[in-house]
Amino acid sequence: MLSKISRFFVGLGLVVFSVNFGFAGESASKATKKAGSSLQIKVIPWGPTQAQFDAAKLRVERSAALQNLLKGAKYRMLEFGYIENEDKSAPTQPPTRFRAVFYDYSNDRTIVAEGDFAGREAITTREEYVNPTPNDEEFKDAVSILTRDKRFTDALKTGAVTTFQPMPPTTTLDGTIERLVNVGLSATNSDENEIVSISIKRGAVIRYDNNAPPQSRSVVGACGPLSAQQSTTSQNTAGQFQLTVTNGVITLWEMLIIRPSASSGTRKSAIEVRDVKYKGKSVLKRGHVPVLNVQYNPAACGPYRDWQWQEDMFATPASGNTDPAPGVRIIADGQVATTVLETGVDTGNFRGVAIYKQNNGYGEEVVLVTELQAGWYRYISEWRFAPDGTIRPRYGFGATRNSCTCEAHNHHAYWRFDFDVVQPNNSVYQVERGRKFLQPLAIETTRVKNHQTKRSLLIQNSAGDEAYMLVPNLTDGAVDLFGISDFWVLRYKNVVGGTPLQNELDDGETCVNCTNTTAAIRISPFMNGESVVDQDVVIWYAGHFLHNDGANLLDPDRYANVISGSHVLGPDIRPVRW
Repeated sequence: MLSKISRFFVGLGLVVFSVNFGFAGESASKATKKAGSSLQIKVIPWGPTQAQFDAAKLRVERSAALQNLLKGAKYRMLEFGYIENEDKSAPTQPPTRFRAVFYDYSNDRTIVAEGDFAGREAITTREEYVNPTPNDEEFKDAVSILTRDKRFTDALKTGAVTTFQPMPPTTTLDGTIERLVNVGLSATNSDENEIVSISIKRGAVIRYDNNAPPQSRSVVGACGPLSAQQSTTSQNTAGQFQLTVTNGVITLWEMLIIRPSASSGTRKSAIEVRDVKYKGKSVLKRGHVPVLNVQYNPAACGPYRDWQWQEDMFATPASGNTDPAPGVRIIADGQVATTVLETGVDTGNFRGVAIYKQNNGYGEEVVLVTELQAGWYRYISEWRFAPDGTIRPRYGFGATRNSCTCEAHNHHAYWRFDFDVVQPNNSVYQVERGRKFLQPLAIETTRVKNHQTKRSLLIQNSAGDEAYMLVPNLTDGAVDLFGISDFWVLRYKNVVGGTPLQNELDDGETCVNCTNTTAAIRISPFMNGESVVDQDVVIWYAGHFLHNDGANLLDPDRYANVISGSHVLGPDIRPVRW
């Protein structure tokens, strides 16, 4: 190791090779395009099945521990997810334990239950002060209460007024502890709308003097396509699979894919990739987007901390598809999936992760895409894997018809990249155009983008020369006070069975009626001066999007067959000396 360090450091300072290196596979990419070679995609289901999920949920609901707490109460299971069991010494193992979240309407409290899929452990329960996000079943329950209210019955039954899921999804009024479910009402022949709150506990409808609860907005005038109100995927839906991409006899990519409904984190994290290998060597242990938030400036609505588990319907071709595993669809060659961001229509025929191949200037990429719903927002999560080893994570921003998003607002998406370049121990260097040498980063730190110097980070194998470069794009925006920063370089943490906060998967925030403080990302406290030299490192990266085009909530520069343009952001992750 000393000889390697001596190659790169002068005294305490700088790396002594030039930054004018070539990225691995550049010439190979051109050759691939000329040859017109085709990639082969293989998908194998992985992890707990839906039957195991359902059996675990049933066992929890029947357990003495839960029934002793909820006997005689009105309640509903709102969340179900895995408990982390990550071990860096081996490939990701199927989860063995789970966590279920119930809301007790009778007593206005949240109950968390934990157990194991094998059924060997007794179910444990505890009360937590969190506000679960409504699922489709709870929202439908709220709408049924609204329909029975004589003030709304006729309009809803005739279709003169339709319902939609607004932001925030729930409200707790000052001086109370009751969790109310919010329902949006839209007049079908005008831009008039209203947002009401529903007490599932009392079967009551609460209206507001300004037609909307705090932190929301409902006025004459709205923008965006109409909400289709199609069903979405709940958190208690299984879906993970092993993906292999080959080019003839060469294995290019291997990885584990987790669909959003089963992804990790306090509020889940969109499409999650794990154990990503390029040409047989490790690149990422995990890549995902654990934090997503929105701020309006001036504060017409919000701010909001959004969730990323609620899979929305999007469009896949009518024929030629194969569904090799739950929640994954492979699209036939020459066809693509499209979302509301491309079509301007909030309807579809598939929920989950669609996979297709597309030559988009990087060779024939393999594309993973999904559409997510958070109230009236529509988010697009995408990963692109090129034959030259480039990874392009992308995030897109849209919304359905409402009054809030007509006002200027900033979206912030935060990727978490657990780089294991060849092996877990890596080192990180800051790269600047115009500087002869790279700058090694010695301790946990944060940085902001500098587009003029193309500031990037190089993550290198500590026992070799292989590396990957994290490169921002101009579309990724500029940080503001609410966005906090652009890069965080952190030491990896793992607590077996720990919470997302303990494992530094995210900041643990569960606010619904958020403030600027609670909605903003709070991972800077993770920095405590630890060394990141030859260590297991995690890089957080932020993209910032100003949505200020008024009535056009769709990308005016979009293409029909690929999410792109000003409404989409994300960095490039490029191999070096591979």
